[in-house]
Amino acid sequence: MLLSTELPDSRFLAEVPGADWLSAVAPLLPASVERPWVWGSPQADAAPAVLGWGEAARFSASGHQGVQHAWQEFSRWARQVGADPLALGSFPFSRRQQGDLVVPAVTVLRRAPGRPTEVIAAPGTAMPIPSPIAPAASLTLTETPRPGAEQAWLRAVQAAIGSLTLDSRIQKVVLARAVELSASRPVRQLAVAAALAARFPGCWTYAHDGLVGATPELLVDLRGGRFRCRVLAGTRKPAWSEELLSDPKEQREHALAVASVTSALAGDGIEPLVDGPFLLKLPNVTHLATDITAEVGGRASAARIVDDLHPTAAVCGTPREEAYRIIGRVEDLDRGRFSGPVGWMSADGSGQWGIGLRCGQFAPGSRQVRVFAGAGIMPSSDPAKEWLETGAKMEAFLSVLN
Repeated sequence: MLLSTELPDSRFLAEVPGADWLSAVAPLLPASVERPWVWGSPQADAAPAVLGWGEAARFSASGHQGVQHAWQEFSRWARQVGADPLALGSFPFSRRQQGDLVVPAVTVLRRAPGRPTEVIAAPGTAMPIPSPIAPAASLTLTETPRPGAEQAWLRAVQAAIGSLTLDSRIQKVVLARAVELSASRPVRQLAVAAALAARFPGCWTYAHDGLVGATPELLVDLRGGRFRCRVLAGTRKPAWSEELLSDPKEQREHALAVASVTSALAGDGIEPLVDGPFLLKLPNVTHLATDITAEVGGRASAARIVDDLHPTAAVCGTPREEAYRIIGRVEDLDRGRFSGPVGWMSADGSGQWGIGLRCGQFAPGSRQVRVFAGAGIMPSSDPAKEWLETGAKMEAFLSVLN
């Protein structure tokens, strides 16, 4: 049985933006907790805001229907324990690797703006008590040298371009790279998540098993029988944003990403409405973006749609299976949960999932972090420019580590 109660003296939290909500409840996190669970949405979303720690239950799965299988186990468990818990989840890019849905031992939860903040806890778990956050010592970050990293990236991009040129059916491949950083002291993962939420209020902020980030790309939002997602593909530094509206390569890349979603939905008998592309301007980069919506009624769970859509053309390529094989052949990187689904599920099948972008994966101890970024490769891509694009995308995460 899980127990639910309203957080005392929390009425002032009902209407505050998600970033302010997270900062306000941050003192509830016990100092001993290294890896919190976090989900936060843009305020206009009217979506849950979550801070959790510990584990009441974990549901793991892999394969083509991994999210659905994990959710089914969670749903059966949730019906027995009450309190209408949420499970937070993240799944790897690779279907061969295991992903998880986790119900925290303690969940501080605002189900929507305007609602009270409640605490859901396993029996025997003490009500969290706010405590002052001690000032952190200054932080020094050191990048682990990787001689030849840029040359290896250029070779991988050139190999992908070669595959695209040889087989005209393959129109796009997305490649990723990473940098490794060491910190002079343990990094507070909740502080990183809170800083990301404040700096990127239009993004979805998350922390799950040491993966912390703020993604601008909404993979699945399914609540009340209504589906929506936000597709991103095509990137420029802010000074060159307007080029996205006329550059044929970026326009084509974006169209392929949108088609990968609409075709998957059509295969499920869902007729989507498409709004875009438009410019999504963030502090560090601008993206081409398209919003997709559909009425699905009670026909599907968010988990099933995640499995159907992932990996999209935005993080894999087109056609999906051919691009997936090329990535396995030319990309010298284990992405882990970067570019995989990250989000939450309720027992009734509602859920909200982003794509794990603009993020870093912290190693145990929180003194090493791997920062990821990817780029869509087309036959006309310039490998050197794609290197610069991935560097610009990493700035979103790196900017909050100081």
